[in-house]
Order: sequence, then structure tokens, then C-alpha cells
Amino acid sequence: MTHEDFLELKKRVGWGEEFLIYHKEIGYWISRNKDGVYFTRNHDGFTQEFRNSDELFENAKIGDKYLRDLWGEIEW
Repeated sequence: MTHEDFLELKKRVGWGEEFLIYHKEIGYWISRNKDGVYFTRNHDGFTQEFRNSDELFENAKIGDKYLRDLWGEIEW
């Protein structure tokens, strides 16, 4: 994913859209409900919970790295 794609993803998640993204062939759902925004690893359901999309893109992690630092390794 290019940096521009990552910015587009952030914007669209902020609007309420949900996405399945991939990092090293592992799927991660970005979803939401009335209580917050969630970043869930597809194969085992491990979930990180956030108040809003800004917090997700600031604090979500894949392994020991922040999602915001991995945009060049993400596919959608």
C-alpha cells in the first residue's frame, strides 16, 4: 500500500467504513460499532479495542510494530 492509500484508508475508516487488510498474508479486520473501533486478527480473533479511528491508527499494533509504521507492508 502506498502512503496515499494508507491516508485514504484512514479517512474512510474515519467515515465508518470497515476493511479487511493483510500483513504478510495474515488478515486483519478494521471494524466498528457504537462502542468503538476494533482491529482484529482474522485467524484467531485477537482484538485490540479503541475509542475512535484516530486512536486505532495511532496505537494499533501488529506484533511489536505500530500499524502506522507498516503502511508499506499492508495490502487491501
